[in-house]
Amino acid sequence: MLIAQLTDFHATVPGATAGGVDTRAAFRALIAHVRALAPRPDLLLVSGDLAETGVDAEYAFVLEGLESLGIPFVAVPGNHDLRAPLRRVLARHTGTEPDHLGLVRELDGLRVIGLDTLVEGASHGALLPAQLVWLERTLGADAGRPTLVFLHHPPFATGLPAMDEIGLREGRAELAALLEGRRDILGLVCGHVHRAITGGFAGHRVFIAPSASHQFALDFAGPGFRVVREPAQIALHRVADGRLVSYLIPGPAL
Repeated sequence: MLIAQLTDFHATVPGATAGGVDTRAAFRALIAHVRALAPRPDLLLVSGDLAETGVDAEYAFVLEGLESLGIPFVAVPGNHDLRAPLRRVLARHTGTEPDHLGLVRELDGLRVIGLDTLVEGASHGALLPAQLVWLERTLGADAGRPTLVFLHHPPFATGLPAMDEIGLREGRAELAALLEGRRDILGLVCGHVHRAITGGFAGHRVFIAPSASHQFALDFAGPGFRVVREPAQIALHRVADGRLVSYLIPGPAL
């Protein structure tokens, strides 16, 4: 199975930009690029920050582009998203729990679990008790099935101070306790950082995908974020023989 992970579109309303970047143009280029991929992905994982301000028009723009690909996709929110409009516009592609947008999907023997780390009104992430209870129940419902977990905020420290300040602040220890020692977890994939980074968490590999729109500087000392004009990349994940292998391929040229 081939999975394309797309993250951090920051799609705006017409005429607006995000960080000085025309993210609508970047998203259109991304859609054209994914459409031309060969082989064609079996599934798209959208790991948050679909929109810049979280209004319906931004989500409608993203929905139109993603659905035009004809590839199944699922989405969890990032810190720029808002649950109500995301739930309203992308109802078929996100979670349906009353308290969060966590989701579970099964495709060709693979279980995909999406976690909602959004704290509305803040940039950092959290996994609150209701979602942790849901996750424990979900993991236990089909124990042993190969499982890929995706979320917006990485669960480990990246070493980038500005990003770690707005990382997963709450629920990290509880998440580790739920995942540690499980042999059915193939790995975790995230967004948020606008850079490709790999790490580990609770004994599992974690892959952070770069933004499908724009990247942030690799800054180990700076207090803020600086957009850098680096080539776009797309993350691909291949699941075969009970293993997850991740790749970066050149993204669309703007």
